Amino acid sequence: MLKLLPGLRQLVHYPLSNLPNDLASGMIVAFLLIPQSMAYAVIAGVPVVYGLVAAIFPLAIYALFGGSRYLSVGPVSIASLLAFSGVSTVAQHGSEHFLTAITLLTLIVGGMQILLSIIKFGTFFESISPAVISGFTSAAAIIIGLTQIKSLMGITMAPYRNVFDYVLEVIHHLSDSHSWTVIIGAGSLVFLMVVKRVFRSSLGPLMVIVASSLIVGYFHLDQGGVEVIGDIPQKLPALSLEIPTISTLFSLLPSAFMIAFISFAESYAIGKTLAANDGERLNPEQELFGLGLANITSSITGAIPVAGAISRTAVNHQAGGKSNISSFTTVVFVLITLLYLTPFLYFLPKTALAAIIIFAVSNLIDINGLRYYIQNDPGSAFLMLATFFATLMVDIFAGLMVGIFLSLLVTFIKTKVWHAT
Repeated sequence: MLKLLPGLRQLVHYPLSNLPNDLASGMIVAFLLIPQSMAYAVIAGVPVVYGLVAAIFPLAIYALFGGSRYLSVGPVSIASLLAFSGVSTVAQHGSEHFLTAITLLTLIVGGMQILLSIIKFGTFFESISPAVISGFTSAAAIIIGLTQIKSLMGITMAPYRNVFDYVLEVIHHLSDSHSWTVIIGAGSLVFLMVVKRVFRSSLGPLMVIVASSLIVGYFHLDQGGVEVIGDIPQKLPALSLEIPTISTLFSLLPSAFMIAFISFAESYAIGKTLAANDGERLNPEQELFGLGLANITSSITGAIPVAGAISRTAVNHQAGGKSNISSFTTVVFVLITLLYLTPFLYFLPKTALAAIIIFAVSNLIDINGLRYYIQNDPGSAFLMLATFFATLMVDIFAGLMVGIFLSLLVTFIKTKVWHAT
């Protein structure tokens, strides 16, 4: 039982001296997770309540079945982008069918991850260069940032097709910008940068949510054209009983695979690093299993795909988290927010959420990694750039497939050369 539930093993042998640190770190992560979960729900194209729900039950399930004591599981930007991209091919954004399809996609992701854990995919994953993941996430971060410009500026634009057309359309619509929306959005972005770089604090997103909501509500800026989140249901989304068609299932498979793969890659990378710092080893198959159960739970509760977030996990570790008690503390705080505090978010401007998203994904553009690869590993630099440009210029599915293929090809060639010598 303890082998199947690594989180339970932490609780059985839990020293009470760790409790203050776990409670404090869990609360801090909650303050970061609440705005992020709402922002990433926006990326996925669903109401913000779906993001809040995805930050509760999946995190609790991973805390029991996952292997990392620090990993903060919940909505993440890349998985949300991939979910929106995949579901948009089978359903109209904003429709009831779109919401049903995204919970179905989440279920498929969870099932895939459990299947991958059974076939020992973690061993195969070790042969794929980290440069591929770095190139893909860097390009995806740029795409996410670009798609938020319309909310940041208060303009109406066509859906994202490719980076070049989108940039041209942004330039074309600059004159349509809504002044108060731009002021709040740009001000939020500058504030986030100052809080992070000058005060070294991770609470900037929470401060932006509180301050921007108060400003819009007090001055009634929503009546002047600033778009706000509006009413957030103080209950869980209703579980759909709609039976999907075979064509819908097959259409969602490519996106489900990408989410399953990238979610595991991000989660395992940060979890493995922190485990190594503690002199421990993270079992990749257990991680896949834990993430799979978390995504199935997210689907059952009507939410969106989840993964381990690098930023929140790092904050959890730096804040002194010692065990999964910190994750359970986070769950309690987010649940309280969903049940009792959502009325206070009525006046939250969408431009502030866009600023939070842009600021968050800017940290995913791995310039330092590229610089390191160019100086020390030209082959990995090639893999990173090839994946980056394929993702940016073609589409996200093609980018990831190109990266994986080239990485496996390079590994095969190196193996052949090694055996030949």
